[in-house]
Amino acid sequence: MKITQTNSSEYKADIINLYIEAFSTGKSEQFIDKEELNEYIDSILKNGYVLLATENNQPIGAALICPLTLDNALPKEISDRFNAEKCLYIAEMMVTTSARGKGIGQRLMEAFDETADKTCYSDTFIRVWTENMPAVRLYIKMGFETIACIEQTKKTADGGRTFVMQKIYLHKKLN
Repeated sequence: MKITQTNSSEYKADIINLYIEAFSTGKSEQFIDKEELNEYIDSILKNGYVLLATENNQPIGAALICPLTLDNALPKEISDRFNAEKCLYIAEMMVTTSARGKGIGQRLMEAFDETADKTCYSDTFIRVWTENMPAVRLYIKMGFETIACIEQTKKTADGGRTFVMQKIYLHKKLN
């Protein structure tokens, strides 16, 4: 497996495909507005970077990293305690269904620890669905601690109904 750090739009289609697979299928299946997704990925690529995991030149996972200032759902208990301009945000962590359980997420988190600019940023945050226990366990294993909770209203994959996801923010000091 190879992990590439990039902010090149050359990988945008791969990132979008990973996102759609990760969040429009399975237990967390939800509606994804493709225009909004395009704008979101453009913003990440412009203001942050992506760690793209590939195997045999095929994308199998990604971590999308940006300043915490781009998180539009940031709870007050975090914004009151931390200078968001000095914090990194792992906005998304995605691994293809076929590659889950093989340590890709851990390798992406280790690559994040190596690539994070500790001269500009002092803290990092990640947000995760409370029911995604493999991810929660990984982030805690990697030194993150729960710091806040939010609820997000999502649309069902067919766009016909809404449902609420409980999410937790985890925090880690950058060393």
